[in-house]
Amino acid sequence: MSSLPTVVLVHGAWHTPPNYQSYCEALQAQGFKVYCPRLPTCNGSSPPRASLPDDVACVRDVVKSAVDSGERVLMIMHSYGGAVGTDAVKGLSLSERKAAGQPGGVIHLLYLCAYILEPGSTIWEIVQAAGFDQLWDQYIDTAADGSTVLKDPGLGFFSGEADQATIDRALQTLVRFPSSVFSDKTTGSAWKTTPTTYISTLKDYVVSKTYQDIMLEKVRVAGVQIKVVEHDADHSLFVTRQQDMVQAALAAAADERNTL
Repeated sequence: MSSLPTVVLVHGAWHTPPNYQSYCEALQAQGFKVYCPRLPTCNGSSPPRASLPDDVACVRDVVKSAVDSGERVLMIMHSYGGAVGTDAVKGLSLSERKAAGQPGGVIHLLYLCAYILEPGSTIWEIVQAAGFDQLWDQYIDTAADGSTVLKDPGLGFFSGEADQATIDRALQTLVRFPSSVFSDKTTGSAWKTTPTTYISTLKDYVVSKTYQDIMLEKVRVAGVQIKVVEHDADHSLFVTRQQDMVQAALAAAADERNTL
């Protein structure tokens, strides 16, 4: 029986689980059990019919089922998935469940260039703080039905880091995403009480280093110490730096803070 925790991988906006298939398989090859649920906001419906709370409920169902079965869970969250995963694991940490006499629990949060937000805040607030709201329409196509997509997703997600065949495969599984979600308020603060690692990306054109620095400064001001690791990588580092991200998962799983 593997001593590794179960991974719940929360994908980003515009993405679907097939975008992460190769990464999931690489994690499984190391011995991880991996779940990557499809978020309701990324179901391709037009007009959009889902919100952040719908995504949170979806992921929470997966995590709750795992921990109720006694499994230790490593959350890996990419991009928008950080907002979802943080809210989804409220009250499900290993320490909280142990104190309540319950089995299993979330042992670590691994953010891959993801939104790590204070409760009651929004993604749009980070966009505004970075000054990107003034440039939004140059890079984001927003339809009349409220759905969005990057105008140049190949450049946005890969920043020239991948070959064209890889980019073409990824683009086939992208979907439009509801603009309303960027203003949905978060509720969770799991990173304040659960061991956390943040992977910061220096060549990111979607959740840019500026965004990441703003969020990480808020974490610091909150008096919370998390592990931050920088990679000279683009937004799709689970593809372009796949082995590095497998090692990041192994390091997060073995983090000595997980048992405190």
